[in-house]
Amino acid sequence: MAHVALRNVSKVYPAGVRAVSDATLSVESREFLVIVGPSGCGKSTLLRIIAGLEEATHGEVWIGDKLVNHVPPKDRDIAMVFQNYALYPHMTVFDNMSFGLRLRGYATREIAQRVREAATVLGIEPLLRRKPRELSGGERQRVAVGRAIVRKPFVFLFDEPLSNLDAKMRVQMRTEIRKLHLRLQATMVYVTHDQTEAMTMGDRIVVMNKAVIQQVADPLTIYEHPVNRFVASFIGSPPMNFIPGAILRIGEELFFNEGTFRLRIVDEMAAPLAAYEGRAVLFGVRPEDLYDKLFITDAPTDCIVSSTVELVEPLGAEVYLHLRVGRHAITARVGPHDRPEVNQDIDLVFDMGKAHFFDPVTEQAIV
Repeated sequence: MAHVALRNVSKVYPAGVRAVSDATLSVESREFLVIVGPSGCGKSTLLRIIAGLEEATHGEVWIGDKLVNHVPPKDRDIAMVFQNYALYPHMTVFDNMSFGLRLRGYATREIAQRVREAATVLGIEPLLRRKPRELSGGERQRVAVGRAIVRKPFVFLFDEPLSNLDAKMRVQMRTEIRKLHLRLQATMVYVTHDQTEAMTMGDRIVVMNKAVIQQVADPLTIYEHPVNRFVASFIGSPPMNFIPGAILRIGEELFFNEGTFRLRIVDEMAAPLAAYEGRAVLFGVRPEDLYDKLFITDAPTDCIVSSTVELVEPLGAEVYLHLRVGRHAITARVGPHDRPEVNQDIDLVFDMGKAHFFDPVTEQAIV
C-alpha cells in the first residue's frame, strides 16, 4: 500500500473563499487516518483534493512516490466511498461492485473472483443478485465499500460514509470498517464530523477548523493534550468545561483564582503557569474529572468548591450533572449511583492533576 503526502496544500475558490489553508500532512502506508471537524472546516475538500475531484490552488499532492496534482482521478489508483453510496439503482449488487473493473477491461473470471472475495469479507454474498432498492441502509453501505475493495487500490478514501445511518447501525458499521482495515492492512483516509467515530476508529486523528489543521496525533494524545481551546472543546463528550480566571500566588503556592473560589495548581504544572502570575488564563476541566466529595473522602480541601445542582441527566451507565459553580455553568460526568437532587448543594472535587490551562488571547494550551 502507498503513503499519501500533502505539502502546503491550499484551496481558494474564485470568490476568495479559502476552503483549505496551507495543509501539510503525511498518511503512512497501512495507516487509518481520520480527518474530523465541524461542517465547513475543509475536511471533505481536503479528501477530494487527494482524490483529484478538486484541484489544489497551491501545494503538492503525492501518492506513493508520484506527484499527482495533474493526474486525473481515474489514474490515481484510489477508491472513494461517498456519503450517499452512489449505487446504480438499475444494477444488481454484483454489477455495481464489478462495474469499475469492467470499465478497466478485467477478465470476466477475475471480476467474478474479486467480487465474491469482497462479498465474503463483507458478509453480503446472499445479496449479490438484489438491487439497491431491496437493501437496507447498512447493506447499501457494505456494497459501496465492496465496490472499493474489488479495485484493490493504493488508498481508500471515505467521505462521511456513515452519516445517513441510524445510531445503532453507525456503531455496527464503524466496527466493521475498522475490522476491514485490520484485515486488508490498507491505507485509509476517513472524513467525519463525529468525534466519537474519530476517537474509536483512527490510528491518528487530524482535527480541522476554519480551513486549518489544528492538531495531528493519536486519539489519546488529542484527548489528553489538546494544543488549543478548539481541539479541547471539540474532542470529548460532554465537551470540556471552561472557566476564565487568573493565576494567583499565595506564599510558595500557585492558585487558579476564579473570583468566587480558588483551586491550587499541582506542582508539575507550576513552572509553565508561573509566567502567568497575576495574568488572565482560561481553566479547562473535563466532566469526568469532577467528583462529588461524598465519594472522594480523602480529597484535599484546596481542590473542593461548593456547587449547586441545576439538572440531573441519568444515562444508565453514567449520570450528567449540570452544576452552577461560582458564576459559571459546568457539567460533571459521574457514576450511575451519584444522583443528587435538583437545587441540592454539593461539594465538587476538581482533579487538578488533569486540569488544562489556555492563553485567553491566543487560545493555545499553556499546560
